[in-house]
Parts: sequence; structure tokens; C-alpha cells
Amino acid sequence: MLKVRRDLCLGCGLCAQTCPTGAIYLSWDHAEIDQSRCNQCRLCLDFCPQGAIMELIPASRDELQATVSSLKEKTSDLIERIESLKKRSQ
Repeated sequence: MLKVRRDLCLGCGLCAQTCPTGAIYLSWDHAEIDQSRCNQCRLCLDFCPQGAIMELIPASRDELQATVSSLKEKTSDLIERIESLKKRSQ
């Protein structure tokens, strides 16, 4: 599902102009997406100069926990590498 971040949207209308299904319209100087018309082509993601359109991807709690664990491991590995490089350069 695509969603407009109103805090970033300038209301320029580029996304609405590029939407092949006419699912995006301007309301109160901000883009809105009619989910019933959106075909998830994601062209608006490429055309928004502000990056105000984001894709919401549903994830289960288990998937999120696995992702966080993986990121923690990678972070620890990077910190160890940095510390090792610091020791070498001293």
C-alpha cells in the first residue's frame, strides 16, 4: 500500500500527473491516494521530488524480530571491525 507523508508533501502535483490510473489527487495542497484506484505501479515513488510517498509493507511480529536481530548482529560485527582498525592504526 502506498501512502503520502503529509509532513513532506509540497503539493506540487507531479505524482498526480504521472499516475496512470488517476488514483492520486490534490486535497488541501497535499497529495492523497485513492487506494481503490491505485494499481501499485509505484511510479509516484520515483517522481516525488520530496520522497513524500512511501510504501507500507505489512510484516509479522516474527519477521520484525528477525530483522532487528539480524541488524543487531551486523552492528556488533561492524563495531568490532572498527575497533580492530583503530587498534591497528595506533
